[in-house]
Amino acid sequence: MGLGLVDTKKLRYFAQIADLGNMRRAAEALRVAQPALTTQISNLETELGVRLFERSHLGMRLTPAGDVLYRHARSILRHLEDARLAVMDEGRQLSGSVSVGIAGSTGKVLAVPLLKKAALHRGMLLEIVERPSAELLALVARGRLDIAIVVDARPCRGATITPMLIEDLFVIMPGAEAEGRSTVSLEFLARKPLILPSLPSTIRQRLDRLLMQARLDYRLVGEVSATDMLLRMVIGGLGWTVLPSAAVQAEVATGVVGALPLAAGYALNRELSLCVSDITPLSHVASAVRDMLRAIVDDLLQAGEWVGVSRV
Repeated sequence: MGLGLVDTKKLRYFAQIADLGNMRRAAEALRVAQPALTTQISNLETELGVRLFERSHLGMRLTPAGDVLYRHARSILRHLEDARLAVMDEGRQLSGSVSVGIAGSTGKVLAVPLLKKAALHRGMLLEIVERPSAELLALVARGRLDIAIVVDARPCRGATITPMLIEDLFVIMPGAEAEGRSTVSLEFLARKPLILPSLPSTIRQRLDRLLMQARLDYRLVGEVSATDMLLRMVIGGLGWTVLPSAAVQAEVATGVVGALPLAAGYALNRELSLCVSDITPLSHVASAVRDMLRAIVDDLLQAGEWVGVSRV
């Protein structure tokens, strides 16, 4: 499949249809007549010699060939926009848009300092996307995110995964119940009412595995997919849970929850990796944001502000 004769207008039309999954809505967003848009996509398929979309009453869905083109098209359009902004504002060193995916708990320690660094460059537009890690990795592989910090990333076609950190998991309980304790035994944890992250959370999978290996049953009173809601339930005295320290730093500082490690002999942790596309190179501005993330991690570790984290 060659792109030599494909103009950027067709790529922009194609990407908009892929994003919206509907020809009519794409035509409205692009302010183009629907028949003209249909003709442009038909011409694009003819030029490339492949079908780009599966068409049905449910809308437009990318074919495997269309998925490949989408990743390249998004990269090309992003680089063109970066170049346009750089030319319009030659005096600024960094300009353009960058999308960064971060899982919820990790975002609590990385999102604010990253946005502060990005805000120093007036030509830079940073989009932070919060999703479960499996979704973030897929978005990077498809070219819809430039960079992602992913938990327990597995090999994925279309993405390069670079392990960065090992993050310990802690037993989280109401603040009053943490007083006088330094650790929690696995046996004691199993006897407490537990409110745990919903499957397929890797935290849940790791705790289930650890309890199964120890042949311990436990009392599950609730499953919650949103970390903030999970914390509210713990603060309300409804149960205990297991989370990384990044998810509870503010609450621990005010004493409303306690975060204690499991007793010696039991370890719960997870791996954080930096993920980028292995098909399209990062733009200049996206490379700068990746370096900002690495610098923020260095600063947090050196200052001891990210508890329970070590380098891979």
